[in-house]
Amino acid sequence: MKLAYRVFIVTLTLLSLVFATFAQTDNSKRSAKDDRNTAPTVGTGGPTGGPTGLFTVYDGQTLRRGEFTFSAAVSNYDRDPGNVDITEVPVSFQVGLTNYFELFFNTDAYRGIKVNSPRNLSGFYLPNSRINGISPAAIIMGPRGPAPGPYSGQAIFRPAGSQPFVQYPYFGGSSGTFGLVPPFFSGPLFGFPAGTNAQMGPTLAGGGGNAADNFPGIGSVYGSILPGIVLQTTTIVPPTGGPGTPAPTVFTLAPSYLPDAPLLNRTWGTSAFSTYTVGGKWRMTGVNNPIGFGIMGGYRWYQDSPDDFGGFNQLQRGASPGGSWGDILLGVFADARLAKWANISGNVNYNYNSSIKADLPSGESTLLDRGDELMFALGVDFPVNKWFQPIAELRATRYVGGRTPNAFEQHPIDGLIGARVFPARWWGIGAAYRINFNQQDADIFDDEERFTARTTVLCPGVTTTPQGIGCAPFTAETSFTGVPPGFQPSTDPHGFIFQVWVGRRNARLEDKVNQFANVTAVSVSDETITLPCPAGTIPAEGQTCNDRTIVDVSTTAVDPENDTLTYNYTVSGGRIVGSGKDVQWDLTGVRPGTYTITAAVDDGCGFCGQTQTRTVTVEECPSCKSPCDCPTLTISGPAGTTAPGDSMTFTANVSGGPAVT
Repeated sequence: MKLAYRVFIVTLTLLSLVFATFAQTDNSKRSAKDDRNTAPTVGTGGPTGGPTGLFTVYDGQTLRRGEFTFSAAVSNYDRDPGNVDITEVPVSFQVGLTNYFELFFNTDAYRGIKVNSPRNLSGFYLPNSRINGISPAAIIMGPRGPAPGPYSGQAIFRPAGSQPFVQYPYFGGSSGTFGLVPPFFSGPLFGFPAGTNAQMGPTLAGGGGNAADNFPGIGSVYGSILPGIVLQTTTIVPPTGGPGTPAPTVFTLAPSYLPDAPLLNRTWGTSAFSTYTVGGKWRMTGVNNPIGFGIMGGYRWYQDSPDDFGGFNQLQRGASPGGSWGDILLGVFADARLAKWANISGNVNYNYNSSIKADLPSGESTLLDRGDELMFALGVDFPVNKWFQPIAELRATRYVGGRTPNAFEQHPIDGLIGARVFPARWWGIGAAYRINFNQQDADIFDDEERFTARTTVLCPGVTTTPQGIGCAPFTAETSFTGVPPGFQPSTDPHGFIFQVWVGRRNARLEDKVNQFANVTAVSVSDETITLPCPAGTIPAEGQTCNDRTIVDVSTTAVDPENDTLTYNYTVSGGRIVGSGKDVQWDLTGVRPGTYTITAAVDDGCGFCGQTQTRTVTVEECPSCKSPCDCPTLTISGPAGTTAPGDSMTFTANVSGGPAVT
């Protein structure tokens, strides 16, 4: 059934995001001029890895449709309480389903946890744990017998070395002597038969809902399977002498646990493939918008369950937080391109974390109520060029919501600085230095805030009674400010990230190199224009004159990219009538001479291509005459004087003109 619930949750979370992107059909490509590249996040220490972003910060980008990436990394970081050093090898896969939505998957191929201050963690105080070979002193809820005893349910001091080794699930195992010396046994003080020691369990219902249940003889009076811790003790010697009895001086009633691995009880533990996350990231703004904004969602579940010894053992090795029903991850992300070489990204995420539950002999029990996580992150990156990208990040996590009290709860604040190198846009490597700014060192504790708690010590010493040697319980109190005495402050807050990724990226939109448009031919209707004869004259016989001074011009141009063309004509005389590839050249009124026309075309770059020039000659009519052509009359007569009475002969000759009589 748990698997069915998980599948149902994953389906609702992802499909609600995927269906919202079906209408997205933009196939825009990234510009080749943009130096910024995309890579998946590493995550760890709170945020999940896999979505596109920086090292732990999600930026406003998503993979474009058909792009995908595989990523593997090594991440080392520090957490408190416990001065814990965690090394993880997260691997992830992401794929772009549309230009706005990407799907991602993440898991931990390896996890190693080193605990430098085990006394600060309650997991080391469980019945199957030892510090320096003995069971450590703890503050537990008093065991509960068939009928509650006088100290059942109270905060009870369990002296060091008094808890026998009992394997999980602990129920029915001995809670030990609580420091009593036989023939005195602890059983009657907690409602068990005389001559027996108290036993652990069964579970008692807690505060309802997801609140942790109570585990008598094991856990804290605040609920959960984890006990309160004892940092310092003293020895009380009875007035009558005899052996001294240990009593706590510095302790907590609430447990102290690491949210990343609350049941941890190994100083060094390793695991693999214990946490899985699947989710989606949806960008809501246009892919070419310099401001990116969107939401992400996911479901995280854990391989190991405390239902059996093997799963609980893995959780004690620090394999995972162990939430039984998985976690719902929600967040918003945004980024802004401040300049070609600068980008800023911000996230707000909320992880709804499930409690740690187990099917125990007494029924389903809540071992620990995990707090939710509210995370804030800010990152800047500088794509110096398409090969190199410096990155700086600052992030904070706060544990919120109802949860099992954590005596030394610490809300981590991390800083990262590093860089990524992209030998190609589809693969690269990255490295970063990581630091925990607020580790639990001596400076983190408030010197003015006083911590106070009380607990019952069953046998501070032995006294003589009418019945013989007995026990006189009393109340111990702790009160301190600043660093608790016996607390081991944290050191070495430094960590690192190293990442490598490889995948596929769509081709970028290269700058379009304009190919010039060329004029290949220009034709003119006339190459020579003969001007009309002057007024009052006509062409001579056999001569003609072209009195039409308008020339038809037709231009042929070619553009390899079929761009829209604008035609331009330059003439040395006359004027152009019309526009486009077919125009008229009006030479009316020009003087005789040679005139040129040059045709050019513009495809957007100006008149950059080849032009063509044609020449038209304007000349005068070579022979003009009067429109009236009269004949010429010549008369010849006698050569000498003619005497009176003699006859005279005259000759008339007509030349030219029409035939006359």
